[in-house]
Amino acid sequence: MGKPARDWSDLPPEILHLICMKLPDIYDFTVFHSVCKTWRSIECDPPLQLPWILEHRTMCDDPALSCYSLTSEKIHKITCPRSLGKCFLGPSYHYLLTYRVTKAGYSWSLLNPLTGNEVHLPSLEEDMMYWVEWIGSDKSGEHVVFSEISHHSRGYNWSNTIVLRQIGDHNTVQFPLEGSSGNGKLYRNEEFFFIDVITGVTKVMNIRTQKLVYEVPPIVRSHYDRQFWMVESGGEILHLSKTRGVNLDDLHFDIYRLDLGSGKRRACWVKIDSIGDQVLFLDEHRGVSFCASDYEGLGENCIYFLAKLFLCKYDIKDGAAKELHCPFVGKDRTWFTPRLY
Repeated sequence: MGKPARDWSDLPPEILHLICMKLPDIYDFTVFHSVCKTWRSIECDPPLQLPWILEHRTMCDDPALSCYSLTSEKIHKITCPRSLGKCFLGPSYHYLLTYRVTKAGYSWSLLNPLTGNEVHLPSLEEDMMYWVEWIGSDKSGEHVVFSEISHHSRGYNWSNTIVLRQIGDHNTVQFPLEGSSGNGKLYRNEEFFFIDVITGVTKVMNIRTQKLVYEVPPIVRSHYDRQFWMVESGGEILHLSKTRGVNLDDLHFDIYRLDLGSGKRRACWVKIDSIGDQVLFLDEHRGVSFCASDYEGLGENCIYFLAKLFLCKYDIKDGAAKELHCPFVGKDRTWFTPRLY
């Protein structure tokens, strides 16, 4: 007779804890804890998580969402029943921004596909939609900052209305921006940064008092048809731009750091050629930053750029881009940072 099958639930807790600590991805962490009650009882912090590439679908008729992990180089299927019948407007950090068409109009929410947690947002008029600018925590809790955008047959227009909402609370703070905004916005420590697309001036408003705090003179550009981002990275605020519509061979990013000035010296953008040990993940609309030393093999001072037609790793020092494998070819794709709470 052969040896009896091993009951893996009988593994010593200290061995299971070591296994759990070695898991490289939140997906593996979730699967580990779903094996049995014994494994589920193992207390261990989830691994530090890099963004996944999410296959973006306009209407979700399948509860299984497809995500690609750079860490494992695998496509993960995340089953989220609450996504059925909802339309996606892309991810918003660790949530998906969704809406459903009902008899009463559009029902909006933020949905975490890993936990099923759903945050319902106030209703909007039929020709209006949300665009999430930032989600994060401060001393008073977790907040979401979003713009209201008007949409019609000719495209989208930012309405310049900004809304601050505490997650889990129905109270909101709403105010108009003093200028014409578009891409390139950032929220940090109750200050909202945005670039006036007409003048190029960066304006900083206190989101609580709704007053203009200061302005930063525009960057002198050699090309005006540019795509730009603002990203908080390693405690600094960065401004990134590139010429629109370039192919991989011509890709180049100009990067500036915000110098807040002192005394009589005004705040200004200073061009830099390194972001140190940081690494940026950009898609067509927003970016996030990570410390490269926290992730084995990630590489520092670089940008992972997800364009409509390719994914590449851009070396800031050399100014060279290397194309990387990316699934979901020919489909809309965006970065999505999964979270288990």
